[in-house]
Amino acid sequence: MQHEYYDIVIDAHHPLFNLSCWDKVRFEQCRFEGLNLPKNQWRYCVFDECEFSHCDLSMLGLNNSQFHSALFSDCKLLGIDWAQADWTANLGDPPKFIRCLLSAGSFFGLNLQGLCMIDCKVHDVEFSEGVFIKAIFCGSELTHSRFHNADLRQADFSDAQNYQIDVRHNRLDKARFSRIDALGLLDSLGIELV
Repeated sequence: MQHEYYDIVIDAHHPLFNLSCWDKVRFEQCRFEGLNLPKNQWRYCVFDECEFSHCDLSMLGLNNSQFHSALFSDCKLLGIDWAQADWTANLGDPPKFIRCLLSAGSFFGLNLQGLCMIDCKVHDVEFSEGVFIKAIFCGSELTHSRFHNADLRQADFSDAQNYQIDVRHNRLDKARFSRIDALGLLDSLGIELV
């Protein structure tokens, strides 16, 4: 499969900005700045060590695109089904999200060990059936996000808020929680604290 290739800064002045569908484009160490591309489609694109900053990519269709060691900072990423991407050939670290809005999305069934979400709003996101060993959710708000049959061993939920994780239906060996917020884990056991 032949890819168009870029290794530069991609911003609102770049010709790709005007296209609603990117097909078979390869980006290596590119920086995407301030792009407003809601409802775009990325088909069979490859993003190697790329950084996305202050972008709105809400409702993005990932259509077998690949992300190798991608960094998203201060981005709006609402309603994205991350399971549409191709994670089978992941040659780098899983994506890292810092201060992003990731609500109403899905990571259902994905194996993204080491996934990183720091200081993000992750409301109403599906993590069920996934493998997130050593994932980092530090400082993130996880209101109404679902964890069912997820492997969260050694995951770090320090300073995370509003999560509801049923300890009976998830693997949590050596996971880290802040003391006060960890009390919410008892809700799934029907324990009442006085």
